[in-house]
Amino acid sequence: MNCILNSLVTARGSTHAEILETLERTNAVASIVSALQSYTPDVHPLSYLTEMISLLRTILWIWPSSRYHVWSNGNLMGKLAHYCLATETTVVAKVLRLYAALALCGHGAMILLKNKVLMAKICELVGTSHPSSTRIEAFKLCHILLRSSKGCSQLMTSRCQPIVEGIIDAMRAKDDKLLVTEGCRTALLVLRYAGNHHQCFWSNAIDKVLYSILTGRCLSSHQSDKVLCDDELFDMVSKNFMDIHPYVWDILGYLVVHCTEDHHPVRKGKGHSLHALISCACLLATDVMRKSSPMTLSKDVQEPALRAVLMMLLSPNGYIQYEASFKLSEGLPYLGDGYLNVLLSSLESNTTRSVATSFDSFKIMTNLMNLACLVLSRPYHNLLNKRNPIDVLSIIIKECLHNNIHITRSKVTSHLHFCFEGSSCCCYLGEEWEGENIVLYYGLVGLFNLLRSTTLVCVQCKRKLDVGILCHDCRDQYTEDFLIVLQRALSQSLSSGPKLYIAHILSLFGLCGSPSKLGGKMSSALDNNDLADLELLLSDGESINAHTAIISARCPKLLPSVKCLLGSDEKVKDEWGKSVYRVQMSDRVDSHALKKILEYTYTGFVMVGDDIVKPVRTLAKYCHLKPLAEMLQKEQPRWNSDYTRYDLTVALGPVEHSFSDIILEAQSNEEMKCDHGPCQLSTPHVHSHKTVLIMSCDYLRALFRSGMHESFSDVIRVPLGWQALDKLVHWFYSGELPSVALDCRWNNLSSDEQRSHLNAYAELSSLAEFWFLEGVKEESLSAASSLLGSSTSAAAVEFVAFAANLGQWEMVEAGVRSVAHLYPRLRDSGRLERLDEELLNMLRTEYVRYSQHGGGGN
Repeated sequence: MNCILNSLVTARGSTHAEILETLERTNAVASIVSALQSYTPDVHPLSYLTEMISLLRTILWIWPSSRYHVWSNGNLMGKLAHYCLATETTVVAKVLRLYAALALCGHGAMILLKNKVLMAKICELVGTSHPSSTRIEAFKLCHILLRSSKGCSQLMTSRCQPIVEGIIDAMRAKDDKLLVTEGCRTALLVLRYAGNHHQCFWSNAIDKVLYSILTGRCLSSHQSDKVLCDDELFDMVSKNFMDIHPYVWDILGYLVVHCTEDHHPVRKGKGHSLHALISCACLLATDVMRKSSPMTLSKDVQEPALRAVLMMLLSPNGYIQYEASFKLSEGLPYLGDGYLNVLLSSLESNTTRSVATSFDSFKIMTNLMNLACLVLSRPYHNLLNKRNPIDVLSIIIKECLHNNIHITRSKVTSHLHFCFEGSSCCCYLGEEWEGENIVLYYGLVGLFNLLRSTTLVCVQCKRKLDVGILCHDCRDQYTEDFLIVLQRALSQSLSSGPKLYIAHILSLFGLCGSPSKLGGKMSSALDNNDLADLELLLSDGESINAHTAIISARCPKLLPSVKCLLGSDEKVKDEWGKSVYRVQMSDRVDSHALKKILEYTYTGFVMVGDDIVKPVRTLAKYCHLKPLAEMLQKEQPRWNSDYTRYDLTVALGPVEHSFSDIILEAQSNEEMKCDHGPCQLSTPHVHSHKTVLIMSCDYLRALFRSGMHESFSDVIRVPLGWQALDKLVHWFYSGELPSVALDCRWNNLSSDEQRSHLNAYAELSSLAEFWFLEGVKEESLSAASSLLGSSTSAAAVEFVAFAANLGQWEMVEAGVRSVAHLYPRLRDSGRLERLDEELLNMLRTEYVRYSQHGGGGN
């Protein structure tokens, strides 16, 4: 059977579906699981065990829906761990392959990562004391576990040293190309993410290992001082390309871009390897530029080497940045100023037609990378003032955003294809920071660095300025066109890299942060003193009112210490008898700057004029508002840093002092333990803040201001079950209604459990009408509709009845559509007895419509 299934891996999708149906009908997976659980070495031969493991691995690798029944079986997972911990090499290798198939499910990967004893064993298996074949299987499992930042963090936090040592040793292997390749692949995945493991690689002389791979030999102790000159190494690499070289450049790129400012990669004369790597990469980059038309090197050589150089120039480490810039500058005179003209002309030619339909997207990408490297390595003010590359880049960026072009690194270079083997499910893969459109990303990098290097000259008309980068005449035109496109792009589903560069570009024009719907609602609180419970006192006698709930979540540095807050001295009564905290600000705090900081804190967005940048930047640093401070400092976005979303959910956490002034209680008989201090409520509830609630809910605003008994109550009983209330509160504090992931967990929930999740959205939809919750009804319908397509028929039918009882007819229609094709079967089974005549008529009508469109039988 294993041979048959493996031979059908490349079969068409319909064949796969037929095979899966057969496997499910015959309970194949359950039979294999039972056999593995009952295996005893005294009764069955070892080959019985290994063949069963191999068969299960094949099924799990090809058909994701089978994985849940394995990782959710605690007994089986314990048996497999026992087999992996055994000393029999054959069994261990088979189990590792099975684990790799299982880890393709995100939930399965987390189950494996939580088993500390098992992870310790797997980390040991990558070491030198095991056969090469076993080490390779262990590395392949690590590839899958390391595909997400969460997986990397869990694996490397506790097992960093043995994994890094195993990787380094594999990369040093002299006569085992497969082992070297797997070691390089594992290093590439590990180093994508920031963390202490980078230092561990440096400590293990990763630069020497990379140098050894490029030179095709391993440096022994007596060879360590024998280094090829730059030209010799360049000739060797450019003329003798090996499949392993792209991994070297990718690994080097991640090492340098994550290298900290205070790290010293060169100490006591031992930095020749790193210097040689930097020089070789820069020589390759200048060679690509010199031969750009036509290009003689393959894509697998060009892209990784160019990318490594660009990452060196973006490195926060001064030594690496200087060395790369200096080496590039050495080669640029050979190109001449004419090269930049050729480069810009090539890019300009692409602006006359759609980038999406361009004959050579790779050439556009390479030109953008070359331009970014040139701008980062040395200033081109004179030439850029004669040409207008900013307009060219703006057109390319707009084209990318409008056409939603997808050009990933894996499509450009073949060495990354290993990351995408197997059919993944239930996981959020760690994509490259550049995102799924590298043309857009490199265009943004080039534009940002061109703009920030432009001083006292209008980027549009080249008129001399006293301050800023746009003259008054050009500002309106530019703002109405390109900047609006960029602001809208921040709401698109882009990766963090492009979004951060867009935000930093906008900040150069005084537009700092990202406007959001929730931030827009909170902006009303800036002028609302009714619920203000914080007074910031300035040295000139002016005072500014604020709200502790928002300040504690977004800018806690403005608050005094918790000890002061809980003391009696800081809290006073205002003229209306309301309790407020008073904070005396430093004499150096500028009132205008403080107001800008508060605007950014409340809304996530602020306009900062050129005349006030310095005091706002100073105060942003003091307040630990790192994103704002970096934008005002015109700093390069840090590689792999996250794009900050506007979010207040941290205010809901069980902190020492949450500033909560209202409790929302669900209609539920369940019991819940509360983490908020002396709270005695045992029913499900949430400690909330009136300030946040009234900004998004007209009903609650009117209630709290009505003067009725409920307006003075500490508890508001919400007509929702606990699941619905939990989702509602998340919407209040994040602006988004949580959705249920359509993964293997959902597919294996019971009908009652699925119905419970569906009913929560019907409850929210009903409440949205009564409480005037803008957008909740639409979001609830969208979430419920997506779930109905993967729900059991029993859950969907029960949901239809529940939604009809609440008068949510759009949801009823969605539920009816999801089960209409099953109408005859549901009718004959008696499952429709709970539905009244009106709902039955809707179901019959929808079934007739379905049948008329060629979908149904009897």
